[in-house]
Amino acid sequence: MDKRFWVGGYSPDGGGTSLGIRAIGIRNGVLNDLGLAHAADSPSWLATHPTLPVLYAALEHRGEVAAYRILGDDRLEPLGRPVPAGELVCHLAVAAASGTLVASCYGDGKVLAYPINPDGSLAGPATAPASSDPFAVPGHQRRASRSHQSTVLRSGRVITTDLGHDSVRIWDLVAGELQLRQQVALRKGDGPRHLVEHPSGLIYVVTEHSAEVIALGADAAGHYGEVSRSTLGESIRAGEHFPAEISLDLPTNRLYVGVRGARVIAVLGLNAGRPVFLGSAPCAGEWPRHHVHVGNSLLVANQLSNTIEAIGLDSADGLPNRRLSSLALESPTCIAAQVDV
Repeated sequence: MDKRFWVGGYSPDGGGTSLGIRAIGIRNGVLNDLGLAHAADSPSWLATHPTLPVLYAALEHRGEVAAYRILGDDRLEPLGRPVPAGELVCHLAVAAASGTLVASCYGDGKVLAYPINPDGSLAGPATAPASSDPFAVPGHQRRASRSHQSTVLRSGRVITTDLGHDSVRIWDLVAGELQLRQQVALRKGDGPRHLVEHPSGLIYVVTEHSAEVIALGADAAGHYGEVSRSTLGESIRAGEHFPAEISLDLPTNRLYVGVRGARVIAVLGLNAGRPVFLGSAPCAGEWPRHHVHVGNSLLVANQLSNTIEAIGLDSADGLPNRRLSSLALESPTCIAAQVDV
């Protein structure tokens, strides 16, 4: 059977040409466009509810979050009116066990927690405490908070990145509100963007500005700190190339990082938990903003070349080594797997 996905992108209000949320499928490496599922303004990030037929979209340039009821494999309908978010809302994560949707807003740094109603629709959000810049110096220009991603950890806690304040924050989700547990300062200028949790408990953070992967580990008291950091190869230069998405392929215990500007997917192995650069290979397009794993292949959303690429991975070293198929799609920024419920 086909594996099916939802694709979000930038529409004209965000400088792109997307018409909204599209449905696509892949079978035996061949991609198929299943059509426009619903029109939307710059649905740049999508998140599916794991147990309800509901899809959430960050309408980035409208500063809103929309919920859609899923109708089959290729259609959506609005589930209530979009709810207000912060400026440039760019990421969503579903904390299903807590009945909460967490939104990250790049423009004003807000992190928001939306109660999810029994039908999957959203109530008004609670705003988490604002980030405090750990590198602030009195008398110097204030740096803007830039929230970029939230992830629900296996413990049920939530971890968020702040690209502008070079920090990650760990939260307890209590009665629908985010209560700060810890702020982890990285190095000034790192620009933490996205992260992924390993079953070992280690967290791997990819940095947009320093172009590295940082491993965070927790001590016996549950407080996180930096364990190691690794480069993405000599050809990836900070300030010229901009890592975007990081993913974990558990069967092979490898990390995959899409690098914008360099037009590559970088692959790292894990040696006693420490990321080790294995190599990189072309992403078959321009500006690889997001990717997901499908068996022994990657689907890559190449935003500026307007394609979704299916790329096979070498069975020995895991590097992308062959283009399986390509699908023309306007300004794609996010690929979300459909969930059977």
